[in-house]
Amino acid sequence: MTFALLLTACGDPAPGEGVKVPLMRSPLPEVVSGREAIDSPDIPSIDPQTLDQAEVDKVLGSGPYCNFAYTAESPPVVAIKHDGESGLARGVVKIHGKLVQLSSEPMAGYSALGAGASLAADNINVVVALGKGGDVEPNGEKAIADLHFELAQGLKVGYRGWYTCEQPTRS
Repeated sequence: MTFALLLTACGDPAPGEGVKVPLMRSPLPEVVSGREAIDSPDIPSIDPQTLDQAEVDKVLGSGPYCNFAYTAESPPVVAIKHDGESGLARGVVKIHGKLVQLSSEPMAGYSALGAGASLAADNINVVVALGKGGDVEPNGEKAIADLHFELAQGLKVGYRGWYTCEQPTRS
């Protein structure tokens, strides 16, 4: 009898398991300068953190963007959007729970992001580089890419992951 009770208890989910949306959401991180985000005594422990859609929208607004993620299924750690008016790309990365807006040199348009991008803010440089001859079509397809993350204080680190660009909507 005791054995049967123990077996039935194993089927219960763990607390919070199966809950798709947390019951309470913390406020969105604040947008700060790159210098403020990296102002930390432990520089070697800085890694770009995952972004959720609300954080990307807060910095980049709505519309199609490209992103780099650590795995094919994980949320992005860098999101990049082309600003048609200025000709620049803008990006966002989260460091120590704070959002940092990045920007690029002028580029030819949203389709140019398919080859990757080089962005910077204060003392932070972020480069997304695709493999040989690699370009990502803006159709949601994923390609293997490298993210190079560098801080002026001496941290240089690279990550292998996935890069994808959303299909622009036609109006």
